[in-house]
Amino acid sequence: MTGCHLQHIENLLIFKKFQHQIRNLKRIIVVFVFISLILICSVQVRSEVKFSLDNANGKKIYTHYCTPCHGIKGDGKGFNAKNLDPRPANHTNIGLMNSRTDKELYDAISGGGRFVGKSTLMPPWGRTLNKSQIESLVLYLRKLCKCQGL
Repeated sequence: MTGCHLQHIENLLIFKKFQHQIRNLKRIIVVFVFISLILICSVQVRSEVKFSLDNANGKKIYTHYCTPCHGIKGDGKGFNAKNLDPRPANHTNIGLMNSRTDKELYDAISGGGRFVGKSTLMPPWGRTLNKSQIESLVLYLRKLCKCQGL
């Protein structure tokens, strides 16, 4: 074989190796695009869920997050109440609810019971619910107790 033929064979081998690398790169790009699409779709789903919660009124938020402990009527007799000591607050108790300011209620929801010196069993909802949702809950609590607070 002449030097020209050897050079040609080397060039073919390099080209084949290059083609193999291009195929691998194409596969990587396809996988990357596929994963990117999945992530983009999941972000859109999450934002739609959050949007629907943002537009929900206090009663819907209360029903979803609060009734397991405080009950559907807000009387502190939710299905989980029997497992809690101390028992959850009765949001229909006018005397109790009148003694609390809207800010105290907001802080209790946002920071949890421990944040306001109450039961440590009440979780903080401040990372789950946004400001307007918590404000909607405070307004709903005022409807439950039929009171204004301090």
